[in-house]
Amino acid sequence: MRDTKRAILFILPTYLVITIFIILPIFFALYISFNKWNLLAPMKFIGLSNYGKLFRSEEFWKALINTVYYTFITVPLCVIFALVIALLLNTRIKGIAFYRVAYFMPVMTSFVASAFIWQWIFQSQNGILNFVFGLIGLKPLSWLNEPKGVFTVLFESFGVHIPRWLGGPSVTLVAIGIMSIWKNVGYYMIIFLAGLQNIPRSYYEAAEMDGAGPVRRFFSITLPILSPTTFFVLIMAVIVSFQVFEQVAVTTQGGPLNSSLVLVYFVYQKAFKFLEVGYASSAAYILFAIVLFLTYLQVKVIGKRVHY
Repeated sequence: MRDTKRAILFILPTYLVITIFIILPIFFALYISFNKWNLLAPMKFIGLSNYGKLFRSEEFWKALINTVYYTFITVPLCVIFALVIALLLNTRIKGIAFYRVAYFMPVMTSFVASAFIWQWIFQSQNGILNFVFGLIGLKPLSWLNEPKGVFTVLFESFGVHIPRWLGGPSVTLVAIGIMSIWKNVGYYMIIFLAGLQNIPRSYYEAAEMDGAGPVRRFFSITLPILSPTTFFVLIMAVIVSFQVFEQVAVTTQGGPLNSSLVLVYFVYQKAFKFLEVGYASSAAYILFAIVLFLTYLQVKVIGKRVHY
């Protein structure tokens, strides 16, 4: 009993913090979603009106479609790149510790700071990315009236040009996706690397003795044993992709023409820019329901294929 009391005293501060700053705000936000509130005047109960207004809002559906599109861009590429890099870093080569740290460094970098850097990289006129493309003759549309070299004429004949990364509605989310993949892939890489290092070497040695090549060993040993890790990474990647915010807030603010408006930024705008806190809370709970449903779907569909 004495040990139990000591354990409760040790974990009590953590539970208090979780209760005050996470659990209570969750239920308070649910209550707010049934009210009209602008942070200044008293709350006014309006029932399900916020949810009805939400489902009639074209802006909300645009934000939802953009978020789903962003998820389809980033999640598969993040998982694939992280697994490939982890496989490369799971070898015994000179300086392997440096390479592991280098690939993990973007995770340690502030998202706001890295978003400013990528904003400069994606600039149409002075960005380093367009400068590199310009060296091979690939130009933005705004530069096509300049003297044209051989490669520029060749690219132009096929209709190929550099897009306006953060200014073109058709490619803005792609640019934000590239930024997010660079930022997040190191985190998933570390998880995959931990999973790979837990696979006994004896499995590979036995497979080699049976004549299995690298490809056969990967699909017959590595992928099946790594399936719980892959399952966890996939769930986390989907949840993180639906929470995209900083890179949109810093670089595009949802523009141009709402082409990069995502659900979390939509909630932020309604709550803190237009002071429609009840409306924003209803959108936040719709986002919560979507993420919960997708996680449940992944557990039911993909979880059956996981080898424990």
